[in-house]
Amino acid sequence: MNNIIKSFQITTLGACLAIALTTGVVSSVANADPSEMSAAQAAKFTLKQAIDIARKSALGTLISAEFDDDDDKAQGGVYEIEFNTDTTSYEIKVDAITGQVIGNETERLDSGDIADYRTQQQVKIDIIKAISMAETETGGQVIEIEFKNDRDYADHTSYYDVEVLKDNQIIELNVDATTGSVFAKRTKQ
Repeated sequence: MNNIIKSFQITTLGACLAIALTTGVVSSVANADPSEMSAAQAAKFTLKQAIDIARKSALGTLISAEFDDDDDKAQGGVYEIEFNTDTTSYEIKVDAITGQVIGNETERLDSGDIADYRTQQQVKIDIIKAISMAETETGGQVIEIEFKNDRDYADHTSYYDVEVLKDNQIIELNVDATTGSVFAKRTKQ
C-alpha cells in the first residue's frame, strides 16, 4: 500500500511540476511596450540601415543591434549597435530619425565576451543573414537581435535572439546560428 501511495505522490508531484513550469512559461510572455512600438514604427531608418551607418565607425564583428525608444540623446529613438574584436567592444548609437551617429563607446572585453566572440566567428549563419531569415519568417522588420552562446536550449547552443515588429505586435524568435532554423517563436501581447 505504501508503494502505491508513494507512486501516486510522485506522479502527482510530476503533474504539478509540469503545470507549474507550463504556467511559468506562459506567464513569462512579456507585454509589448506601446511607446516602443510607436517609436519604432515612426523611425525613418531601419535596423539594417543603421547597421550600415555604424559599420563606418567601428571595427569587428556585429554582435547585437537594438532599437531603444527612451535614449536621452534622440527624440525618436536610437539604434544601439555593438561590434566586437577579439579584445574590444564598440557600441555605436545611430539616431533612428536622422541616421546620424550620436554616440560611440569602446571597452575591453572580459573573458566571457571573448569566448562568445570566438564562438560567433565559427558559426555558419552571420547576424545579417539571421536578420533576413527572421524578417522572411515573420513578414516584419527586425528591431533587435543579439548573438547568444549559452545552454538555454539543448539543441541550439549558439543562436540569435530576435525581436521583430509586425503591425502592432512584437514577435520574438530565435534563429539557430549553425543551421538557420527558426525556433521558440512567440508573440508579445
